Amino acid sequence: MIATFLHIGNALATNETKPLGQINQYLRINGEFMGSYELWNYFRPEPPVNNAYDLWILRARLGAMLSTPYVDGFAQAQYSGLYGLPNDAVSPSNGPLGLGAAYFQTNQSTNASNVFLKQGYLNFKLHALGLPGAFAKVGRFELIEGMEYSAGMEKFDGLKRRRLAERLVGGFNAIYIGRSFDGFSSIYDQPNFNLTVSGVRPTQGNLTVQGQKQISDINILYAAFTSKKDALLPGTEGRLFYMNYDDQRDTQVLDNRPLSARPLLSNEKLNIHTLGAHLLSLHQVGSGSIDALLWGAYQFGNWTDQSHQAWAIAAEAGYQWTGLPFKPWLRAVYYRSSGDSHAQDDKHQTYFSAVPSGRLYAKFPFYNLMNIQDAFVELIASPTPKTQVNINVHQLSLANSNDLLYNGLGAALSSGAFGYSGQSTSGHSDIGQLVDISFTYTYSKQFSSRIYFGHAFGGDVMKSIYPGKSDANNFLIDFNLVF
Repeated sequence: MIATFLHIGNALATNETKPLGQINQYLRINGEFMGSYELWNYFRPEPPVNNAYDLWILRARLGAMLSTPYVDGFAQAQYSGLYGLPNDAVSPSNGPLGLGAAYFQTNQSTNASNVFLKQGYLNFKLHALGLPGAFAKVGRFELIEGMEYSAGMEKFDGLKRRRLAERLVGGFNAIYIGRSFDGFSSIYDQPNFNLTVSGVRPTQGNLTVQGQKQISDINILYAAFTSKKDALLPGTEGRLFYMNYDDQRDTQVLDNRPLSARPLLSNEKLNIHTLGAHLLSLHQVGSGSIDALLWGAYQFGNWTDQSHQAWAIAAEAGYQWTGLPFKPWLRAVYYRSSGDSHAQDDKHQTYFSAVPSGRLYAKFPFYNLMNIQDAFVELIASPTPKTQVNINVHQLSLANSNDLLYNGLGAALSSGAFGYSGQSTSGHSDIGQLVDISFTYTYSKQFSSRIYFGHAFGGDVMKSIYPGKSDANNFLIDFNLVF
């Protein structure tokens, strides 16, 4: 009788500790529900159009993961809904005023929604063939450049997600609809290093809710060799990476040439090679910790009928006083990417962001990582173990005043819009200052919420583009539930 009770008790304990969504040892159901409310009070051009509006976003994902010793399979559906989009916030001369206007312009509806296959892949585990640590993934999946492996240290991996990942390839949770990639990804993961090689085509998404369709005229080859944390130097990881971006869509390229001089990609394609590296280091020093990041990329290839040569660099350093109340963490960041100095020569020198997660690096996205200098200080504090306050103060300027102020998050459609926009600044370079503040509450691993406010103080660049009002505000509140 006692043995029977013990058996029943052990079975109940096993059931109680089974992860949420775990059906059995092979099958798990997971999902996500996200909601967001945004208020925009954007810069205002002349003649004026609506620059102040709000919108709602809902996103739901439901997936099933089948795990076996030799192959894993995953399928995930996504619902994306954009509600209350403004139909009067697109300026004839300045384009969409903020993301809400860009969503409307792309979807041509004030309320746009759709269900599509977000992911569907097989991941073959090649240890049975004598290759332990080797995997081959085929199908539709998320490719997060810069996160080829996780170190297993929350703070270190958090820095990677916030300050390294998706600078060139990504676009998932930082933009509401996101994008996926169709193709293959081969991984060889060992204790000291990770080698990843992927060949993919992006799906539609980003700004359009029609995320099912593949953008078949964009081909991306990405490879990264990562020396894992502590492998060569204590507390430090390094990565070498390469990307080839080939774009032959039915669209017109964007650069600082006159519109009539910009070829169609169907006639003169983009073929951009990017070589880059990063070093990320985190160390305990006394009662605190110090971190440092170096990242750089060099590009070459063909920008339609021009040769392409461009670059971008980032240098960051921080110190956290872990022994003090609120655990204040102060960081300094400098980022610069090249711009084009002569529109009429045969050389294109504007750094190209490919298909990034743009809003991750510009929370108030009136600029992006192209032809930009962004110097800012960041203060992070944790009033309680479940809350975090993040305050950034940016000084923004153009890297080259002869080039454009670029905006956009990369290709969203298989034809039509290029995915980036740009505006002439009349020779000015001072974009202005941006102060953004976010408050995050993490109730558990399953539930978190965030409040964000950003205010831009426009400089000469914004005054020349938006003479009606050269400052702007963005406010949002969102929540995220996962299981």
